[in-house]
Amino acid sequence: MKSGGPFFEVKMPESKRRVVIVGASAAGLRCACRLARLDPEVAITVVEARDVFSYGACGLPYVLSGDIDNLQELRRTNYGVIRDAAFFADYKGIEVCTGWRATAIDIEGHVLEGETAEGTQRLEFDDLVFATGATPLKLPDQPDHDRVHSFHTWDDVKPLKMGLMQGEIDHVAVVGAGLVGCELAEAFHSLWGAEVSLIETAPTVLPQMVDPEAGALIGRHLEDSGVRLFTGTKVDAIEAGDDGAVVKIGDDTITCDAVVVAVGVAPNVAIAQAVGAEVGSSGALIVDERLATTVDHVWAAGDCVECTHVVTGEPTYLPLGSLANRQGRTLANVLAGFDDAFPLVTGATAVKVFDWNVAAVGCTAAQLQRSGVEFKSMWITGEATPAYWPESKEIFITLHYDARNLRVLGVQAAGAGDVAKRVDIASQLIAYGATLEDFAELEHAYAPPYAPAIDPLAVAAFVALNQEAGLIALSPQVSIEGRKVIDVRLPEERERRAIEIDGIIGVEMSEVRERIGDIGDGPVLVVCERGTRSAEVALWLKRSGIDACYLGGGMSWRGKSR
Repeated sequence: MKSGGPFFEVKMPESKRRVVIVGASAAGLRCACRLARLDPEVAITVVEARDVFSYGACGLPYVLSGDIDNLQELRRTNYGVIRDAAFFADYKGIEVCTGWRATAIDIEGHVLEGETAEGTQRLEFDDLVFATGATPLKLPDQPDHDRVHSFHTWDDVKPLKMGLMQGEIDHVAVVGAGLVGCELAEAFHSLWGAEVSLIETAPTVLPQMVDPEAGALIGRHLEDSGVRLFTGTKVDAIEAGDDGAVVKIGDDTITCDAVVVAVGVAPNVAIAQAVGAEVGSSGALIVDERLATTVDHVWAAGDCVECTHVVTGEPTYLPLGSLANRQGRTLANVLAGFDDAFPLVTGATAVKVFDWNVAAVGCTAAQLQRSGVEFKSMWITGEATPAYWPESKEIFITLHYDARNLRVLGVQAAGAGDVAKRVDIASQLIAYGATLEDFAELEHAYAPPYAPAIDPLAVAAFVALNQEAGLIALSPQVSIEGRKVIDVRLPEERERRAIEIDGIIGVEMSEVRERIGDIGDGPVLVVCERGTRSAEVALWLKRSGIDACYLGGGMSWRGKSR
């Protein structure tokens, strides 16, 4: 296991070195601060075009939602000091130059040139680090108007919050149902009561994070929470004027007070490319495991670089604060002369969607298909705590695994219960190539307030192993038209969530053994509320010579999907 670099050892070089970091981002400042601790003799300068920097950008939606009182909280240390240039000089021994926009580099002369309020300035360096982050993507022909916003930086929050506070924004159209789009939908609606129209080109929400089965669940939850959701919908045009904005989508138009475009980001690589640093297939800078670019003495970290995915072994672009901070630490270790390397990534991600939690790690089905990986999938509906625990909350888990060697390739989880801790565990196991058997042997800290006696993550592995033994689960979204369906739920369950197809056979589980002769030939699809009873009945039928499978995740998953 990688140590993560030195903890107490300090390197004292023979001669002073100059390290210049372009970008006071999470990666850039993490690198600068750790390098200053490891090697106090190095001269570290960070240049930043913005005046406000070093804030928790991932907390911006929660300032808008009111969960965080004000923007300044995102800049405070845990002991209450604002992280400004004076803080980094006095506390960390690092020079941060704000309002300093890097414009040119003499790579042979080791000189960085930039524009400031005082004119052109030059900095000499021995090592140059790009931590230039990313820029929000725009739609084609997106108007440059005060009613059309991005949501990526400190300055993006203020006009939206002021408009909400002053009653000038009552309806917001959010374009893009990714992480930021889903967070903003909650922020606008929950605290401010604004009407929200959320628009996504993919068939379901969070398409880069979860499969359609989970996306349909989350989409339904967004609608149940008061969001108008438009999926599989392309924005044709945005028009904005003094009286409002209009978003045109096919034959429909959405009239609103503000539009927020949240369709992703692109890495800032232009200045690095100008000195010969190569970009990869993702559009981000290519770096090796030491965060070195393809140019000597030029390094990069954070949202401007691509990583290598542990599941596919392929380059991937994951602009996540968690990875940026870790890369900054690794690069500081390398620059201080220690043997360190940034590992392959699992892509662990989480997002809050109203009162649901969503988390995922590894690859989605679409990503695996693009990479040509042969895989199988399973779905379970479970409880985050024992069912008898007061206010026990339902969670829905998807697991993908390699059909050849049973290696787990991806886990997705959503619901009102704690899913992040399950995905965090899965992330560590996937990083080390764990199989279904490894997941099945998961030992967790058990007490009724925290988890069932067998954790749902282990249950997911059990179900996948059962599938390998021949007990097949079908997707919760599978079409059941024309299938022979046996519903083994109780009458009150059927009434609460009915299956509206002709010819369905309703047989309570307790009666199945006695009535197997009445079922006839297969193939048969067995359904129940969560998939547990139907799996067992399908096994009984198979042992009786009837071709049977069951509905993965059950009618609860299917019925709660959009």
